[in-house]
Amino acid sequence: MALVGYTNAGKSTLFNALTRASAPTSDQPFLTLDPLVRRVRLGGGRELMLVDTVGFIHKLPHQVVAAFRATLEEVTEADLLLHVVDASAEDLEEREAAVERVLGEIGAASRPRLLVLSKADCTPPARASVCLAGRPGAVLVSALTAAGLPALLGAIVSRLGLELRRVRLRFRAGDRTGISTVYAAGRVLGHEVSGDEVTLHAELPSRLLERYREHLL
Repeated sequence: MALVGYTNAGKSTLFNALTRASAPTSDQPFLTLDPLVRRVRLGGGRELMLVDTVGFIHKLPHQVVAAFRATLEEVTEADLLLHVVDASAEDLEEREAAVERVLGEIGAASRPRLLVLSKADCTPPARASVCLAGRPGAVLVSALTAAGLPALLGAIVSRLGLELRRVRLRFRAGDRTGISTVYAAGRVLGHEVSGDEVTLHAELPSRLLERYREHLL
């Protein structure tokens, strides 16, 4: 998962809030040039790797693009892009469009994304309501006050198919690889052995259920 957005959209502050890190933040453009990668813990043993990226502008300078190449692969291959937009910015629409253009230029236009309206603490309620109404599925947050962060995490979990599902799985006792992957991918609540079969009671992210279809009871 990667954060993208116009420069000074609040990406690094949100990065710190989600990962409990201390990446530097500033109004200075291009403060984040090197990729920053940290874990986001979702509970239930679920973790995501989150990448912070350089702020985009209308015409990203070639030297910035060169410095940014270290994160291009992460952005173009991320399961989900969090497009962070400063909800208080007067030219919000232009900034959104600029980011979309850059995503197209770097080959990331097709990546799934979730729009995050940031700086709710600086945005008048009436304006925030208008922004949300015109952007179905967007989430309004304040990284400084933590307002909206639970809703954002919930939206991320839903978009990535990480909702936990309780399941019963049966394996051959000798299938150590299959059994170990369940322990690694989710949370095992019970482990029963009967003859040459092992039954696991587990919680797994919904996106992984197809992988274990033949073992489901």
